[in-house]
Amino acid sequence: MKNLKLVLAAVAVLLTASVSAREYRVALGDVAATLREARPGDRIVIENGRYSDLSLKWLGRGAEGKPVRIEAATPGGVEITGGSTLRLAGEWLEVSGLCFRDGQAPSGSVIEFRNGREVANHCRLTECVVDNYNPARRDMAYSYILLYGRHNRVDHCSLMGKLNLGVTLIVILNEPRSQQNFHRIDHNWFGPRPVYGSNGAETIRVGTSQQAYSSSNTTIEENLFDRCNGEVEVVSIKSSDNVIRRNVFFESEGVLALRHGDRNTVEENLFMGHGKRNTGGIRVVNAGHKVRRNTLVGIAGTRFFSALALMDAVPNSLPNRYCLVENVEVTDNTFIDCSNIEFGTGKDLERTLAPERVLFARNTIVNRTLDAPFIAVDRTDGFTFRDNRVALATPCTVAGFENATPQLPVLPSEAEMRADKGAAWYAPAAQAKPASDRIYRVRAGEDLPAVVEQAEAGSVVELVDAGGDYAIQRAMVVRVPLTIRGVKGGERPVVRFNGQKGDDMVTIADGGELHLEGIAFSGVLEDGKALAKAGVSTARDMIRPYNLWIDNCEFHNFGEGGFFAVKGTQATFAGRVEIRNSSFRDLSGDAINYAAERDDKGRYNADDMVIENCSFHRILGLPINIYRGGSDESTAGPYVTIRRCNFEDCCNKERGSVMRLVGPQVLDITGCNFSNSGRGGRSIRLDEATWEKVSISDCNFWNAGGILSMTGNAVKGKLYELEPAYADAEHFDFAQQADSPLARLEIGVKKE
Repeated sequence: MKNLKLVLAAVAVLLTASVSAREYRVALGDVAATLREARPGDRIVIENGRYSDLSLKWLGRGAEGKPVRIEAATPGGVEITGGSTLRLAGEWLEVSGLCFRDGQAPSGSVIEFRNGREVANHCRLTECVVDNYNPARRDMAYSYILLYGRHNRVDHCSLMGKLNLGVTLIVILNEPRSQQNFHRIDHNWFGPRPVYGSNGAETIRVGTSQQAYSSSNTTIEENLFDRCNGEVEVVSIKSSDNVIRRNVFFESEGVLALRHGDRNTVEENLFMGHGKRNTGGIRVVNAGHKVRRNTLVGIAGTRFFSALALMDAVPNSLPNRYCLVENVEVTDNTFIDCSNIEFGTGKDLERTLAPERVLFARNTIVNRTLDAPFIAVDRTDGFTFRDNRVALATPCTVAGFENATPQLPVLPSEAEMRADKGAAWYAPAAQAKPASDRIYRVRAGEDLPAVVEQAEAGSVVELVDAGGDYAIQRAMVVRVPLTIRGVKGGERPVVRFNGQKGDDMVTIADGGELHLEGIAFSGVLEDGKALAKAGVSTARDMIRPYNLWIDNCEFHNFGEGGFFAVKGTQATFAGRVEIRNSSFRDLSGDAINYAAERDDKGRYNADDMVIENCSFHRILGLPINIYRGGSDESTAGPYVTIRRCNFEDCCNKERGSVMRLVGPQVLDITGCNFSNSGRGGRSIRLDEATWEKVSISDCNFWNAGGILSMTGNAVKGKLYELEPAYADAEHFDFAQQADSPLARLEIGVKKE
């Protein structure tokens, strides 16, 4: 009888639960009110539609085993845009199927597991998407997701298209209610993120330096980090007792960084670099970590981007600098064709403490191009090397390493890596590739800016009047990939500004990409008209990176110091800028200026810059001005190459310089001629760190200023002091005469 009563009671409970569970079908804006009456086990179904500019604040309470489910009627059918955000709080809530796309957060984040002072506990965000949720300017900072509270889960979500400053997903530990949180972040697809150009563009961060020694107990597992290139730290761990396991880092230009905190575990992750620049692995700071059973393949990064980097520490370090690497175990990992395994990374006059009590055991290293299993930047007597197996270019004689032909793991296909990652229902819109082969032919006197603004992506705007006078009253605004060129084989057409209000001649706007060929830009002022602001510049508000190619162009006769022939404005970023075979003369301002970021936080305006075979004559400003201030090491750029350029009578002001190059991390200046230039200051003014790769070689200095270097190690090749012999300087042909010494040395402009 007693057992029968128990069975009947259980059945009654189940029947009551079944009867009490309700389903509500509501519009998105009515969810908050519905949550006030919803009970554990209830289901709130949101009607499909496109919703805009809603501040969603959801507070509700389910129960263990009976969450309140809030879901789209059709996964992805609820599209949220504009200035919409979601604040989620309470207990045992489960949200699924929402799509935040093509909007922007007014501040803070798109989704927070917090509503006012109330945090979320035991809540879940699953099968949701945040895609291209960006502001107008890339320097406006916010995150996609902020995790507060405890025992929350973010899974099977697709987070992509983030272009602005700010971490994609942050685990917040700023109060006890959010510490020892046991969050789970799993099976998500973190989609491609381009190089940002400064610190603050991580994909995941757990804590901050202030919470370094607080336990987070967050688990990050089974996620795909797909070309997450924002900065050096793809995943930044700044707390203790976290687990990062079975994730895939696919061609990501950055590392999993144990940046602050102790006792973190990194295991069974796969890093696939395919030899791409700056692809990274695992960087270790602090104590008590376990790095085990990870597989790293084709990782090409060095230093902070290495496949494995154990860093030197600062003596008596504050938590936010570099604490001692000690009591760390690196075991059973496999490194295949990785360029750098580095111990003592970052050693300098501040970071002087080598790692201590490190066990490096049972690891496999295969690379037939390397002669040593690791790079010792500092002493390694704090390491114990045991039972490691290597297959290198030459036999290894380091104790603890055995030469062998190890059996390599079977690597998953790309399809297998992507399986079960992200929202199953979501396929991001394919980026349209310029396919137009249309040519717009424009004659002098026609409305050139109007043609440019209406041109199809990938098309060509051709100025067909050789030597023609193309007067424009406003900027040519480039919003799509486009080529603007002069007709081939004739004298360059001349573009000049004669508007009533100052403007650029060419403005690259958001979404624009420009090839500029065979055009002369003249700054000669027309009576009663305004001066141009710049030759080629960028719009003030841009979110997307752009590319710029300039070939066989001329910029001349601009008589205002504020005019820059080619410039990148603040908070804009070029993936690549190439300027070749072009001339700059009679300019009062800078010729090429990518120096708009002046906050000294490591920001810069272009990642790759190539300036080749260009001539500069009578430049009052700086012919080349590139700036990356501060000492932040979160990026690898800019990469700057300057080859076979000629500088005649340029920037002779006191304390002036012909080239002002602050902070390029990779710099190569080769075959340049400096004549009658930089006499009041320097021909080349550098501000470089000891670890930056800077090379000056085969350059000539005639009646010119010298080189100012912070390290004294910039010159890597021969320097000369020979008088140039120009082909026809009177007509601005600064190529060397064929039989001159500089021509034989291949210094200066080469005649095309």
